[in-house]
Amino acid sequence: MYSIWPSTMHAIRPESQTRVLMWLTLAACIGYANVLGGAFQFDDYNVIVNEPHVHTWAGWLGGLGSGIRPLLKFSYTQNWTMGTGEAGFHLANLLIHLADTYLVYRLAQAYIRQQWQRDSLRQAPLFAALLFAVHPVNTEAVSYISGRSASLMTLFYLTALLSYVTGRTRDSKIHLYVVTPLLFILALGVKETAITFPFALLVWEMACGGRWQIAIKPQWPVWAVSVCAVLFFISSDSYFAQMQRSAAFNGLHGNIATQISGFAYLLRQWVLPLWLNIDPDLPLRTGFSGALLPLFFFIAAFVVMLVFWRRRPWLGFALAWVMLQLIPLYLFLPRLDIANERQMYLAGWPLFLAMSIELTLWLNAATLRLVAAALLLSLVSLTVLRNQVYANEISLWEDTVTKSPDKARVHNNLGHSYLLSNRNDEARREFTIALQLDPQLYQARYNLLQLEDENEERGRTSRP
Repeated sequence: MYSIWPSTMHAIRPESQTRVLMWLTLAACIGYANVLGGAFQFDDYNVIVNEPHVHTWAGWLGGLGSGIRPLLKFSYTQNWTMGTGEAGFHLANLLIHLADTYLVYRLAQAYIRQQWQRDSLRQAPLFAALLFAVHPVNTEAVSYISGRSASLMTLFYLTALLSYVTGRTRDSKIHLYVVTPLLFILALGVKETAITFPFALLVWEMACGGRWQIAIKPQWPVWAVSVCAVLFFISSDSYFAQMQRSAAFNGLHGNIATQISGFAYLLRQWVLPLWLNIDPDLPLRTGFSGALLPLFFFIAAFVVMLVFWRRRPWLGFALAWVMLQLIPLYLFLPRLDIANERQMYLAGWPLFLAMSIELTLWLNAATLRLVAAALLLSLVSLTVLRNQVYANEISLWEDTVTKSPDKARVHNNLGHSYLLSNRNDEARREFTIALQLDPQLYQARYNLLQLEDENEERGRTSRP
């Protein structure tokens, strides 16, 4: 697989790393500068603002025995104890995103070095990284503070992949047997969905012309870590309780139909990011009767992956990677939220690589520059616009209500944000709508009763 690299590295003239970092930093800062003043939102209160275990280092240490995602909480504690408020959290998210963007560039370089067209694809890595930097589908993982679970996990995940590639190309046992599994453990410490990493290594190897039978040998430490991680999750009360809730959520047949529908939805958001939604109203399916179009789309994508695996391997690699990240894990551990756009953060980067390679092969240099400029300008504009809704809770949930008008939880969240701003009439309206949509939504009923009690108390105190 990798034997050609040392003899052909001179064939690719790498861009100046300073220039690359300059362009990537400029793109990310333009896209996300207007989110730095954003407020805490929704889950941020549960996992940061109202979570004492992340407010002090003693609290973080005390929570290690009973909590989950210790490294993610470590990063929250770091921000909280610095005392920089929301701006500090947002800046940290932006720096993580910038680091992820550079990793996409490095991995794109490594992948292209394995292609026979590598001499004509020198600009593709930078183009792919710029697309990743400014695509609005990534805003939920960057602009939403608690979306850091996706971006920080991706940081360790992609660094581990880059370490593995380095170990394979240089025959470095330190990288293969020490650095890569250690980074994998760190990724798991941020978010347990990193458990897909061993399979991602197989996808990378096969996409670069290797064979999984040969690749298993240098990967054994990673597989050993994954086995230990599964045993740890099963033995941990916190993780096991979550797995039990997931197991009771839906049947396997319904999970397949639901996740394939979520897969189609997320790819549509990637292709046409005009209706980004932090809380999409996707149905929980029990069978394929209402999911025939998503099923057809998934089958078509799978066929394209197989057909182009040899002739245009980057297409096969991109589709295999995104399927791995979006479907298998959630078949056995389904979620209440069927699909969130932050899932595309790790899943989507090979799609940017495939797009960059295809455009580079089809267009001449002058046309490619025009198309790239137009595409990047459009995407960064959409990202800036999307980030405006993260300014405060009211703007976020008003936007979400327009896109998920039939979802009770969305109306309740908007009502709660109105309640916090003393906009009581609007809060009452939203709580009422939420209960009309779902009479069993106890949060909306509680909020409405609390509002009525406050009004009654206010009425008593105002009487002479």
